[in-house]
Amino acid sequence: MLNNLPRPVIVFGTLLIGVILFFVIQKPHSVCDSQLEVFRESQKGQIFSYKVKNSNRPALYPRVVESCRMGNSAGACYEMFSILKKLVRDLNASPQECLVPFGEVAEVKKALNEGSQLLVQLAWGEKPPETAFTKFGWLQTVDIGLFCSMKATYLRVYGESAWNNFRLATHKKLPGEASIYQGGSCLNCEYKQMANEKLSDEEIWVKSLFSVRCDQYQ
Repeated sequence: MLNNLPRPVIVFGTLLIGVILFFVIQKPHSVCDSQLEVFRESQKGQIFSYKVKNSNRPALYPRVVESCRMGNSAGACYEMFSILKKLVRDLNASPQECLVPFGEVAEVKKALNEGSQLLVQLAWGEKPPETAFTKFGWLQTVDIGLFCSMKATYLRVYGESAWNNFRLATHKKLPGEASIYQGGSCLNCEYKQMANEKLSDEEIWVKSLFSVRCDQYQ
């Protein structure tokens, strides 16, 4: 039957079917898609890479995280804290209904998880804090406020169950004992126990940043 149709009719029909399928299959552009574009533009160069002419420029976030880990001080972590503060502000300025899809963006998920976890690790230090009163390490009030803001945002984006899972996973990454060095070599680093191997979840919670009363820092 198709062989009997004029070629222009067949071509037109094929194009028409293609256009119809395009609009049927393509996901409609939603309000959150537009908001995500605004968010990406605001976070360009921070957690998102970007293009300048024909070259790709990497995001600052991975570099400043590494600097913070290595330096482990207020000065070394200043840039990372600044990026995390802006991330929280931009997320909080976004519509509530868009936070869940925003949270699925790889760069956002990585920054919220890694940033929150690193703050806990910085406060914890190289060994378990002696008491609950020494659980802040070198972190200042403004840094604890940042952690509380990130926690609140995390809960809005992922929910309480996800936060609890994140907390328990972080327990496994906190040192349970101090490193012992002799002659420039670490004697126990290969078999050093982690916090969850020496302390209960309740003890870790009490001695970590997770137990901070955030109502005092907002």
